[in-house]
Amino acid sequence: MIAVFALLLCLVAGSATAQLLPPGIDNIKTIEIAENLHGFRYGPYRSLFMVTPAGVIATDPQSPEAAIEYRKAIAAVTDLPVKYVVYSHAHWDHARGGQIFRDEGAKFVAQERCVQVWRESPNADVVMPDITFGDTYSVRLGGQSLDLYYYGPSHGTCLVVMIPRPHRMIYTVDIMTPRPAGGGYLPWDPQVADFHFYNAVESLKAIEALAEREGLEQVIGAHLVPIPGAGRLMAAPATGPIIQIRERREFWEGLMGAVKAEMDRGTPSFLVSGRLDLSPWEDIRGFQKRKFKILVDRVAAYYAIGR
Repeated sequence: MIAVFALLLCLVAGSATAQLLPPGIDNIKTIEIAENLHGFRYGPYRSLFMVTPAGVIATDPQSPEAAIEYRKAIAAVTDLPVKYVVYSHAHWDHARGGQIFRDEGAKFVAQERCVQVWRESPNADVVMPDITFGDTYSVRLGGQSLDLYYYGPSHGTCLVVMIPRPHRMIYTVDIMTPRPAGGGYLPWDPQVADFHFYNAVESLKAIEALAEREGLEQVIGAHLVPIPGAGRLMAAPATGPIIQIRERREFWEGLMGAVKAEMDRGTPSFLVSGRLDLSPWEDIRGFQKRKFKILVDRVAAYYAIGR
């Protein structure tokens, strides 16, 4: 059963379509995470929107198809307009589809390095931002704010984490997703495309420090996690304890440290996955030996070339 759950999780997390969701889980779902803070999920992808007296702050439109349903979901909660759309990062599977919000006058916000990504790798469905920033930015509206923090390249070159004030929560996209029983799990895509290993651990350390400094208590996830329940798979809660950020950092530290130690013993990068003892990771969620070796190959390639 564990293998089945892992396979379904990979299918869900790896698809932009709702059709691959396990039976019994709604394709489209809106939930109230906290007062005036809502999560909109389309298939496996979850975005946030904040309702303020002066309008709505929304995050990632996801895709043209999702954005239509997203706008309907917001309208079911409030008749106020969407004033801002905030990009978490530049990857197309989260950033496409914003034109429906631009048409009603919303301003788009992104970390400044996203612009370079979209210029070099354009997509007609991505709306370019009106507002860009460097390290921090606060989207303020109606006495509330969505505070944005950038700690350098990690998953992509321009990913930010977000604190929806006044809540003691942080929204993280793709770098980690809360799990009901801990943060140890294998990335759904072992190739970890556009993942910047050289800053992955340091950026997570910075996010940990931010969470401690701000007294944050929960992480909000940007992806569906199917878990077993009542004889079928069900959707896990959208939030998890803040400690799971530390657990994610420890996962990368452990794996990267083991790969580097093997290479320091003289093992060529392309042989590491065949020689490394994989037993420390065999019990984590989604573990498949073939996939894990691909992940090890990616880490070894980083230590071979530095990127």
